[in-house]
Amino acid sequence: MTFPVSTLYASFIFDLVHVDIWGPCAMPSMNGDRYFFTIVDDHSRFTWSYIMQNKAETRVHLINFISMVKTQFQKKVKIIRTDNGLEFNMLQFFNTEGIIHQTSCIETPEQNGLVERKHQHILNVTRTLLFQSNLPQNFWNYVVQYVVTLINCLPIPFLKNSSPFEILHDHSFNMNQLHVFGCLCYVSTISANRTKLNSRVRSGLFLGLKQNVKGYIVYDLKSHEIHVSRNVVFYESQFPFKTQIHANFPKNDTTVSIPAQINTYDLDLPQASIPNNDCDTENDVVHNQNDIDHTVSNESDATQLEQTIDSGIEDNFLRRSIRHKTVPAYLKDFHTSFITKSDSNSRYPIDAYVSLARLSPSFRQVICSIDSHEEPDSYEVASQHKHRQKAMSEELIALQQNKTWTMTSLPKGKHAIGCKWVYKVKYRADGSIERYKARLVAKGYTQKEGLDYLHTFSSVAKIITIRLILSLASIHN
Repeated sequence: MTFPVSTLYASFIFDLVHVDIWGPCAMPSMNGDRYFFTIVDDHSRFTWSYIMQNKAETRVHLINFISMVKTQFQKKVKIIRTDNGLEFNMLQFFNTEGIIHQTSCIETPEQNGLVERKHQHILNVTRTLLFQSNLPQNFWNYVVQYVVTLINCLPIPFLKNSSPFEILHDHSFNMNQLHVFGCLCYVSTISANRTKLNSRVRSGLFLGLKQNVKGYIVYDLKSHEIHVSRNVVFYESQFPFKTQIHANFPKNDTTVSIPAQINTYDLDLPQASIPNNDCDTENDVVHNQNDIDHTVSNESDATQLEQTIDSGIEDNFLRRSIRHKTVPAYLKDFHTSFITKSDSNSRYPIDAYVSLARLSPSFRQVICSIDSHEEPDSYEVASQHKHRQKAMSEELIALQQNKTWTMTSLPKGKHAIGCKWVYKVKYRADGSIERYKARLVAKGYTQKEGLDYLHTFSSVAKIITIRLILSLASIHN
């Protein structure tokens, strides 16, 4: 069915707010975050975003948001519209606050379409900023927060070319605070931690604005730490993580492009930003002019060097580390590199590196036994063997003796959750087979959220629960 375009909008701020969660992200952020929680006001279209490591943080953020609205805007949230996520199941809290909780139908995200489209908008701009700055994907949490700030400052036709920030706060946002995300910047060092000969600035990346602080979030390129400072100078056309492919090199050779204006500074990029893995972290960073001059032996070399500096540092002037590399102590029992045998047809013959000769007879027998028996993955295969049939019969008898289920008629319109057999082989210490094991398990993954998602089968008493009950019994005598 098609969904009609909604023509009803909230008349005042916080009369209706749209709420949803995005995630999990395939790439965790630098802080281990995988979700972000979005709240959109229907009247002003102002957006709030909270970065989260798991969905369990949702309720805390939502309760804090409602308290913030009361204190800062002297308003009350009247209606909250969400999907059917269990994290929004806060009926008692909503009733206490007098809030109406509206939910969309199952598998109908279009009914909560405003915040769903907002997620699409946020992600589109997030990808754009990541591509422009060439930052690793684990910076996405900072990008999302900065993107939300940008969206709140942009005028939109729905608000008659006003911005959500203006509608909510009755004044325009200070655009002088905005800068190009991921650009090069220099942060003034703290006077208490420097001597007279130390550098007065640190090179970094601009990662956004710190909420409730008049300062900028900066990623230190040398120490790889996050700082907040107001004393920052921006170079918005320079991106330290930007890479370029040189036309006179093979397509798979890339080099870090560092502008000539910043070559005199100590710019230590993280290892993840340098595609050439053969480089040493410290010695393979671009060196200053005095170090490069030692490689010039004649006039032609000088001319080549001059052209190189004008067009950007080329890969053939990056000095390679000559430090002797040794295998770490914790890898001494592992093969970290293989040498090809000249008398072998195979480049890496497995028998030259993996052998059972040094195993004890009993352990060798266990290894061979495990490899010689396959565990069936279907009932059709298992039913062809008598020992598997016996294991399944014993499992059914045990389920009946333990009264695992009660036979009853299926309610009208309901579908039963299926089950499947899982087969295992149990071995003794000497490698001989102890028994064949079969377990009948329910297909819990077929349950649907909103219908039977909370129903559990074959519940198990955990030892921590038993200990808690015993502790309570002891405390209360």
